[in-house]
Amino acid sequence: MATTKLSGSKIDKAQPESGKAQTFIWDTSAPGLALRITQAGGKAYIFESRFNGKTLRMTIGDVKTWSLADAQAEARRLQTLIDAGTDPRQAKAEKIAKAEAAKELAKVKAMRNSILVQQVWDEYVAKKSPRWSHHHVIDHAKVSAPGGQPKKRGGGVTVQGVLYPLLQMRMIDINADVLEHWQTLESETRATSARHGFVLFRTFWNWCAEQKAYQSIIDPLAITKEVRAVVPKAGTKKADVLQRVHLKDWFEAVRNLSNPVIAAYLQGLLLTGARREELAELKWSDVDFKLGAMWLKDKVDDEGRMIPLPPYLASLITGLPRRNEWVFSSPNAADGKLAEPRIAHNRALDAAGLEHVTLHGLRRTFASLAEWVEMPVGVVAQIMGHKPNATAEKHYKTRPLELLAIWHGKYEAWILEQASIEFAQVELSQGLRVIK
Repeated sequence: MATTKLSGSKIDKAQPESGKAQTFIWDTSAPGLALRITQAGGKAYIFESRFNGKTLRMTIGDVKTWSLADAQAEARRLQTLIDAGTDPRQAKAEKIAKAEAAKELAKVKAMRNSILVQQVWDEYVAKKSPRWSHHHVIDHAKVSAPGGQPKKRGGGVTVQGVLYPLLQMRMIDINADVLEHWQTLESETRATSARHGFVLFRTFWNWCAEQKAYQSIIDPLAITKEVRAVVPKAGTKKADVLQRVHLKDWFEAVRNLSNPVIAAYLQGLLLTGARREELAELKWSDVDFKLGAMWLKDKVDDEGRMIPLPPYLASLITGLPRRNEWVFSSPNAADGKLAEPRIAHNRALDAAGLEHVTLHGLRRTFASLAEWVEMPVGVVAQIMGHKPNATAEKHYKTRPLELLAIWHGKYEAWILEQASIEFAQVELSQGLRVIK
C-alpha cells in the first residue's frame, strides 16, 4: 500500500499499477484520505476508515472538482463524525434527503405563489363533468364565463359569470374575507346568481381540500359562518319539494350514487310518499312481488298499511342485495338497516345543482306531483298514510289495492317520463320471482 504526502505534482504524475483495476496512494497528511487511480486514467479522492468494526469507504470526489486541501479537510470531517459515533454515509444520505426536501418545498412555494383558481377549476370540471347532467355542466360554464361576448340573441354582450372574479385570483389568496366581500358585492345586483355561485364554489372548494396537490395551498376553513351569513337566502323557494322540472336532474344524480341501496331508497321515498322511517324499516317479508304490494309500518294505523309496489320501484328492490331481513340494508349499521341517507342525498342535490330538499321533502313531492296525473286526494292520502280528512274528501274510503295500483302506476309512469327514464314493464315481469 503506497503512502506519501500528496501534492499537486504527485497527483498529476500518478499512474495506475500494471495489472490492477485501481491503484490507491494514501496521504500521510490526512487520516483515511487516498488518491484512487483507475486503469482508464480516472483520478478521485476517497476516504476509508472503520466504523463499528467494519471497513467503511466513501468517494469524496474527482480531482478535477476537488482541490487537495478541500479533500483533506473533508477526510478530517468524516473521521470526526466516526469518532463521534456517527456513520458518515447516513449523514450524507440525510443531507441529500434534506436538500431534496428543500427543492420540493421550493416547488410547492412557487406553486402556492402562482397557481390560479381558474387552473384548478378547469381540472375539477374536466374530472367531474362526465358524471354531471347536461344542465349541471352548463351551470358551471355560465358561472365561470368571462363575459363580454356578443349575445347569440338580441344585442349587447354577455354578462360576466358570478364566479369569474374568484377564478382570476391565486388559490392562496382565497380566504373568508375575500369570499365575504365577493358575496356581498354580487348580492347587490344578482342575489339568486350569487347564491347559486356560492353553492357551486363550496362544492369545488371541498373537492380541493380532498386533493393532496392542493391541501397545503388552500384554506379549507375559508367558508366560515360569517361568509354563509351574507349569502342571499333562497327567496324563490316556496316549499321543501322538488318541482317537475327538477326531476330529470334529480333522478340522474341519485341514480349515479355509488351506493345502490341508498339510490333505491331515495327513489322509493319520492315514488311512494312514505315516511323516511317507514321505508327504512321495510323487510323482505313485507314485500309481495306477485301481488305487487308492500306493507309499511304506519304511525296512524297500528296495523300498518298495504300500498302498491309500482313496477319500476319493484325492479329497484329486486336488484338489491339480500344481506339480512331489511330491504334497505347496511353492513355498517348496528341494526343492519339504512340509518343515514341524508349525506348521500345532499351530495346528489349538489351534483344536480338543486336547492336543498329534505327527505321529508321527497314525501311532500309525492303529494305535490300527484296532481299532475289528477290522482284523487283520497288515493294520495291512503298511499301516504294520512289521517282521513273530511275537508279534503267528503267521504273517506278505504280503496282496494287494485284501484290504488292503477293510480300509483300512472303516477310512476309520469314521473319516469319527466325524468327521461326508459323502463319496460315487460322486462320487469320476466325478471321478478317470488321469494320463498
